[in-house]
Amino acid sequence: MIEILAPCGGEEHLPAALNTGADAVYLGVTAFSARRNAQNFTFEQLADAVRECRISGVKVYVTLNTLVFDDEMSELAKTAERIAEAGADGVIVQDMGAARVIHEAAPSLRLHASTQMTVTSPSGAEFARKHGFSRVVLARELSGKEIADIIAKVDIETEVFVHGALCVCVSGQCLMSAVYGGRSGNRGLCAQPCRLDMTHADRHNVISLKDLSLVEMLPELDSMGVTSAKIEGRMKRPEYVAAAVSACRARLEGREPDLDTLRAVFSRSGFTSSYYDGSMRDMSGIRTKEDVEASSQALASLRKLYEKPYKRRTFDVSMCVRSGMPVTAEAECAGVNFRYESGIVPETARSRSITADEIAGRLAKTGGTVFALGKADIALDDGLMLSASQINTVRREIIDGISERLVKMH
Repeated sequence: MIEILAPCGGEEHLPAALNTGADAVYLGVTAFSARRNAQNFTFEQLADAVRECRISGVKVYVTLNTLVFDDEMSELAKTAERIAEAGADGVIVQDMGAARVIHEAAPSLRLHASTQMTVTSPSGAEFARKHGFSRVVLARELSGKEIADIIAKVDIETEVFVHGALCVCVSGQCLMSAVYGGRSGNRGLCAQPCRLDMTHADRHNVISLKDLSLVEMLPELDSMGVTSAKIEGRMKRPEYVAAAVSACRARLEGREPDLDTLRAVFSRSGFTSSYYDGSMRDMSGIRTKEDVEASSQALASLRKLYEKPYKRRTFDVSMCVRSGMPVTAEAECAGVNFRYESGIVPETARSRSITADEIAGRLAKTGGTVFALGKADIALDDGLMLSASQINTVRREIIDGISERLVKMH
């Protein structure tokens, strides 16, 4: 199934993405990020985020997607090394010179060609592939037919924006912010002058676009062979991330996505899919008073979406409860194995013996974690008793042991 890729502007966004079912997240560190005004992550925070994501089976991509000056290349190389040490899965890059420096400094990092590389054709995707990129983030101006053509002709992963803000300039390579206010979007400091009331004759806000939404088209993109469905929004609130991921997850699982709530949490006079359709109609939109009021009303309910962990890992257990012997358990999850040899010796039952179903039921109480019990094979001698706290200890040790092994997988 197509990957749901969620934005994380800072640490508070991570649970919003993970607990609603994102398959991957993208985030920035303190340098070379095209969203320098986002909270972003220190290297220590990045390492913690990677650890948490790896337990969940979620990929982490780091944005190194600004243009880089000559005197910054040494710092870029050190940054790439630190990102690789933290265990990130890949980096998103728009500068070919930066890509070469990153690959030499940290060859383990997969390179993703940023949408700002303006890949709009099979030849552009093939150029990226030949120069060491594993994935291309396709330009947001492409139609569905153009996306399908690239996928059919080039053996490279594709990432397509499916929800979030649109830049009026092709692939976001805009110079307006730099010209008007000395704040370059290609250096991560766009002031969004396109959202100002630019007029033409009797028309207002002529270059402010509605937000993109292709949530309804996700099954089509999936069958097309798109690798990753990307949600824009590292500058937006965690509730926005939760709403967008939830809508994408629902659509891919055959449920009805809550587009009304998604529109309420953030929109600019509604959504558009006109680039994808090839229609180029009804694309202008601004943030209205009604949009702001709807957003404030939606926020409280959205926080409930990500209060609990998303159950994305299933583990199977074989547990031995024998008379006079310490309890042992072997568990398997996502290709890793863990054996737990406890110091717990079951007592002889004084009245009623514990049953295998009761032990399995206690092992299944995994609330507060990303894990869910799959198969439970309990080898149990008659006439024995284990307390609830003892079984809880076994369950915690299993989950902790599996988690440590998952973290070490890469």
